[in-house]
Amino acid sequence: MRKSSSCWSLSLALSVVVSGAGCGTGGGSDTDVTAVEGHLTATQSSFLVSFTGGGIPANASSLVAAAGGTIVARYNAVGAVLARSSSASFATKLRGTAGVEDVGDVASVHSSIRMPKNSGAHPPHKPRPPGGGDPLSPRQWDMDQIHAPQARAITSGKSSVIAGVIDSGVDITHPDLAGRVDVGASASCLGGVADPSPALWTNDVFGHGTYTSGLVGAAKNNVGIVGVAPGVKLAMVKVVIDDFADPNIGLIFPDAFVCAIDWAIAHNWDLANASLSIDPFTAPIDDIFCSNQPDRAAIVKIVRRAINEAARKKLTVVAATGNFFTDMANLPGESPGVDCKVIPVQIPRVIGVSAIGVTQKLSWYSNYGFGAVDVTAPGGDSLIPYPNITDTTASGQVVGPLPANSLFYLGAADYDGQLQDCSIPSCPTYGYVQGTSAAAPHVTGVAALAISKFGKMTPEQLLVRLSLAANPLACPPSPYDPLPTGQPATCKGPAFYNNFYGAGEVDALATIR
Repeated sequence: MRKSSSCWSLSLALSVVVSGAGCGTGGGSDTDVTAVEGHLTATQSSFLVSFTGGGIPANASSLVAAAGGTIVARYNAVGAVLARSSSASFATKLRGTAGVEDVGDVASVHSSIRMPKNSGAHPPHKPRPPGGGDPLSPRQWDMDQIHAPQARAITSGKSSVIAGVIDSGVDITHPDLAGRVDVGASASCLGGVADPSPALWTNDVFGHGTYTSGLVGAAKNNVGIVGVAPGVKLAMVKVVIDDFADPNIGLIFPDAFVCAIDWAIAHNWDLANASLSIDPFTAPIDDIFCSNQPDRAAIVKIVRRAINEAARKKLTVVAATGNFFTDMANLPGESPGVDCKVIPVQIPRVIGVSAIGVTQKLSWYSNYGFGAVDVTAPGGDSLIPYPNITDTTASGQVVGPLPANSLFYLGAADYDGQLQDCSIPSCPTYGYVQGTSAAAPHVTGVAALAISKFGKMTPEQLLVRLSLAANPLACPPSPYDPLPTGQPATCKGPAFYNNFYGAGEVDALATIR
């Protein structure tokens, strides 16, 4: 976990802000990821390796072995491998080997699961609305703002469309997600090796993956909320370290992300929601990859390869920009000849999403910047309550499902953000949360409706459809610093394309018309 002046999140863009201001062996034969040996030991380091020619050569094992390492997973759909070695010279030797393209240290950490205990009291049940939605739908200003209910009246999405989520796991027992998640298309990629065991990926310690999954496709079932696309099929790949004894808790390493993309390609996902950023290997708050650092430059290239292979199969990644109110076009470390990125959102062919609140202004925490923001969507803003709901000051944030024992649900008690729907005996739990992590699933859901209506698309085709249907948003007056942070932002560009909102706010109804 990491702290910023007024927010905390699971990674720069594992991007839910909790408001203070307002891996095992590989799977079965149906997977293209093959585990070769056990977990990382204390004396080993992990490396992503790609090869010239785009695929994994027949002699890959011998090339890696000659440098002092062992291949532990093959990402066949991506064309890369995960290798481990205890040799300090492994990366240098392998980089000098003919046929090897890139080698990047990823510092993978195998994670076990330790659940926190729920110590908070539940709030009272909120009344059922008179009709037209589920019990908590009157609180879903975000869905109304992107015209999701009207779009769902035309199509709620096809079950043949898989809108996958790369995240912290998902609680498949939550009533809004029960029966919604494709077990055969889901796995854990902790440690960089895919493991389809539901015991791993259905255990969501943080609640983040359950929350984002619900915003994409929570069922319209007279319980709780309704997601953007309740008719599509969901899937999960768990990538977030959740061992409370691990100093890297809450982080996402590159091998887990590449493993997740490889799994998604192999299991025919149409979309991958990535409300996260990939972390380098030096420090828990260091999310920037610069081209003058060999390991990080290699990781960017291999992640780009994974994204490109996904795009070739018409699998689109939708990513959050992050929650540090930072201009991503001007990242620390950049200089003439040195390019720095937060990934995956700044990888080409990824659809990047910033966050807005009920007034359609950039949320006080949202990152922004040309080259990162393609469109915007509701992520919530704790500074601006939703005027139709007056029983909590958290109403300007976004409601989604959360496991009762999860950290995000427990944390929501601090700002009166906990909700329950006791219209059924189990009284399932929900929470008001804000972040670009909440914005991205709205876009993923709208994209899922578009694919349901018009068929599979390349990322470029999908972005054009989303952009042409988006509602343009004009720049607010600059300097812009609503919290304030002391580091005001400047919005640049016309309403139809600027560095705060990209092409504008996604519109579910306009997208499928």
